[in-house]
Amino acid sequence: MDCHFLAVANQKGGVGKTATAVNVAAALAVLELDTLLVDLDPQANATGNLLNTAGTPGIADVLIDDVELQRVVRLTGRKHLSIAPGNSRLSSYIPKTRTELREKILPSSTRYRFVVLDCPPALGGSTVSALASCDEIVVPVQAEYLALEGLSSLITAVNRVRDGLEPVKTRYLLTMFDGRNRLAKEVEADLRRHFGGSVSRVVIPRSVRMAEAPGFRRTIFEHAANSGVADAYATFAKEVAVDVGR
Repeated sequence: MDCHFLAVANQKGGVGKTATAVNVAAALAVLELDTLLVDLDPQANATGNLLNTAGTPGIADVLIDDVELQRVVRLTGRKHLSIAPGNSRLSSYIPKTRTELREKILPSSTRYRFVVLDCPPALGGSTVSALASCDEIVVPVQAEYLALEGLSSLITAVNRVRDGLEPVKTRYLLTMFDGRNRLAKEVEADLRRHFGGSVSRVVIPRSVRMAEAPGFRRTIFEHAANSGVADAYATFAKEVAVDVGR
């Protein structure tokens, strides 16, 4: 089967984007689907979540210096899950072509069923290349005031970046969801009214255990395997895998 490129992106920070990238990648790996997580954020939070050592060399060396991808890919100690680390060099990356990221990963893509691209919360070079290179975009959305307004700028950016390219599937995922909160339910209703079937059936609940996990360099499946948030990410990953045709 072909490798499926999945970009996790939202221009708004604090919506659970990196947590989603890390835990969706981990959940796909639990399904025994070989997965590469590519940390495109200069802050390299996904790298710090999974590795005990710095993210050098990393994906920036591939993109800027034309280093072969497999020279920077690191094992995470988790079966079926590898990572191309991020580091601060990514802040200076300017793509030579829109789809450069995909072109540099493709020679190694037969090793993986999924490539998960963790994008920074800004429309810089690495995000532009990820949005142009992916087969699908996952947009984490926190159920809070002005959430939908923030999405309009992202949709405009995606349309601009992908102008002339094949249409891309966009999947919206509600994160840090508190079902006891009336506003959260109103935002969910608005999101489903605007985007219909593009909104995942799964919602990711707000969880203290989720906030704790990166500090222990753990995924949610290692830190709180029986929690509601672990179940939600596992269900979402299955939804993605089934839709792709695992």
